[in-house]
Amino acid sequence: MDGVTTELEIVSVNVAQPKLLLKWPAGDVISAIDKQPVHAHELELTTLNLEGDRQADTRPTPGGGQVHGGPHQAVYAYPMEHYSRLEGLLSRPLCPGFMGENLTVRGATEDEVCIGDRWRWGSALLQVSAPRGPCYKLGIRMGRQPMRTVVREEALVGWYLRVLQPGRVPTGGPIRVEAHGEEGVTVAEVQRAMNDRANAYPELAALPTLAPGTRRALMIRERDLSGGVPEED
Repeated sequence: MDGVTTELEIVSVNVAQPKLLLKWPAGDVISAIDKQPVHAHELELTTLNLEGDRQADTRPTPGGGQVHGGPHQAVYAYPMEHYSRLEGLLSRPLCPGFMGENLTVRGATEDEVCIGDRWRWGSALLQVSAPRGPCYKLGIRMGRQPMRTVVREEALVGWYLRVLQPGRVPTGGPIRVEAHGEEGVTVAEVQRAMNDRANAYPELAALPTLAPGTRRALMIRERDLSGGVPEED
């Protein structure tokens, strides 16, 4: 871990309801990736959702996870620091929420945030659980499927959090890092292991606070790269 972060700044809080993303011959693609900034000063956060937010595909996956959402993927955070890189890749300006994140934050990236970190956001307590596994819907959102490979390989993925204590959360101000993951394993380290299709990583899979789908994926050679769940098609 390169540094110790004690506080992050909220840039934007973003929510969406599932809607049509693309019409395909095989069937309509429904997604809630089109997150929009919230203008209310405060929202309710439960163990499954931020007020006003939903996930489109909540199918269970092997290992005890879900394709999207669920208790181990209740909130998705993304660092504002990556937006300049994304804008360069796509040759256009982007607004917070573009990556489908609920929380756009400034002050730490995957190289500083650790699995197991605990965040105090308003009266709620959250815990970092896994890197985000970019699925094909992000490729649609970005306009080019190869872009999600770049996002994955450069670890521009952001991270999921579970909600340990529900509560009311502000849409601005700081988030305090109350405790760091005891093992000191960063989100970037886990993502690099996920990018290695050939090898299993039992030592990372043993992290007690890692999301179940990611744990299972790290134990399987020739795994998919969508966060431990089957690629959608």
